[in-house]
Amino acid sequence: MSIISNSLFILASASPRRREILQSVGLKFKIIPAHVNEDYLAGESPRQHVKRLSLDKAMTIAKKNKNAWILGADTIVVIDGVILGKPANKKQAKNMLEKLSGREHKVFTGYTIANMESKICTTEVVQSTVKFKNISPDEMNWYISCNEPYDKAGGYAIQGKGAYFIQSIRGSYTNVIGLPLCEVLEVLKKFKAINF
Repeated sequence: MSIISNSLFILASASPRRREILQSVGLKFKIIPAHVNEDYLAGESPRQHVKRLSLDKAMTIAKKNKNAWILGADTIVVIDGVILGKPANKKQAKNMLEKLSGREHKVFTGYTIANMESKICTTEVVQSTVKFKNISPDEMNWYISCNEPYDKAGGYAIQGKGAYFIQSIRGSYTNVIGLPLCEVLEVLKKFKAINF
């Protein structure tokens, strides 16, 4: 049984994880990635950063699709005040895992839901805390030798082999993957953008 969208619904992201999360509940949508500058602004907090980018992504697409519901989102991994992006190579992936090993880190996702025709635009930030086990050198080498870390913020996939490193999570599990599903659907339901 699908969730019914009351008009065209667009995901303003090319993220395969966000696509899979929305498809998992049967939501029908179109994908139009918003190509925005994702550089960090001086003095911007992690929360401010994901909030701004999710809004930029949503509004870029909303301006061209005024009667559609648009979802923009951005996810980052933060430890010791440092934002961990996507590792470009094995050395970067290993450095990230060494930082995360045996410690807690935070995952922030900003999401924006907009509909120009209804004059609705709301932006929220969801935070989850993830605790990693101590990762041994052989486990680290095993993980950086697979393809998984290289297109993921923080260099791991909680829904893949990286789940082995997770001791605990406080907050939304789907947020760590890239989209806080519960919170997003609640907002869409509140604005009558979807029906169950």
